[in-house]
Amino acid sequence: MSTRLALVVLAVVLVSGCAKPPALERGLMLYEQGRYRRALATFDEAVREQPSAAAYANRGTTRIRLGDTAGGIADFTSALQLAPNDSEILFNRGNARLVAGDPKGAIADFTRAAELRPTFALAVFNRGIARHRSGDALGARADWNEAIKLAKNPEVRAAMERRAEALGREAGAPALGPGAPAAGPDAPAADSGAGRELARRALDRELAGDHTGALADLKSALALETDPGRRAALQDLLRMWEDAR
Repeated sequence: MSTRLALVVLAVVLVSGCAKPPALERGLMLYEQGRYRRALATFDEAVREQPSAAAYANRGTTRIRLGDTAGGIADFTSALQLAPNDSEILFNRGNARLVAGDPKGAIADFTRAAELRPTFALAVFNRGIARHRSGDALGARADWNEAIKLAKNPEVRAAMERRAEALGREAGAPALGPGAPAAGPDAPAADSGAGRELARRALDRELAGDHTGALADLKSALALETDPGRRAALQDLLRMWEDAR
């Protein structure tokens, strides 16, 4: 089972009798329903039942959803003590450290996640955001260019380019350096309709670390999209996000 809550595709199996699902599974169901406080209490129970990396990581994700960033970081740290080479937990803690105003800690987490999974484009991109926030404009630009090259999905690349350019404008300088790949014909058009606007927002949310919100937007975009080619691309992206990054 993936330790990152937002990536778990939960299959609810109906069984006869009054068997009670384990606390971890109940917590996942409550989280997917948006019942975050109930989910938190259930993940507390899961940690007491069996203090696994999955239990800590999912409780950490829930705490952050409820605004307890420090508690989320503490839980991700506990999860990493049990699963030190889990790139998803490192990525999540890096995002939480960014929110907490600790870009140096975030850089360390994103770097380790990328070392463990060299194709982890989002970890490299978010390391660029952490470097940008720490004042390292050159390092940020290098990371963004590298992440865009690593990203295989054209819509993910387009979202990265938009985000990098926006961050560069905030700093008063171009975010992407010479030789950076430009958005190709597969990039969403500005007037591509409500479904494509949702797809763009989904990608932006994913880059910002809001995986749950990204999935919700992507599913809505898929429901609205009528072009067969774009539907296939969105379905591929949805499967990728739901299975594992």
